[in-house]
Amino acid sequence: MIVTLTVPRFQRPHAALAELYRVDRSTITRAVHEIRPLLAARGFAVPRHSDLRLRTLADVFAYEAAESVELRIDGTEVQVCRPRANKPRPPRPPGLLQYSTSTTSLPR
Repeated sequence: MIVTLTVPRFQRPHAALAELYRVDRSTITRAVHEIRPLLAARGFAVPRHSDLRLRTLADVFAYEAAESVELRIDGTEVQVCRPRANKPRPPRPPGLLQYSTSTTSLPR
């Protein structure tokens, strides 16, 4: 359970955590995939409101409007491999990756 809380908080690779906890990487990955949906279903706690849980994005925006708080969105770009739209992939040499960039954003 502790390792599954470590992954989203510190964003460490599963292999590094496996080394730290002296288990196989697949054990970490499996545990995270089993526990993450349970944590998400429980919702996120709100400071100073112990009885309030935000379970959906709509809940977050409703809380923002009701409490007049400012939301901060992490718009970190993450490199991802993505094929070009509607074009067949040309053969590429082994080990060579094509990268695109994905940006996180929330619609309003």
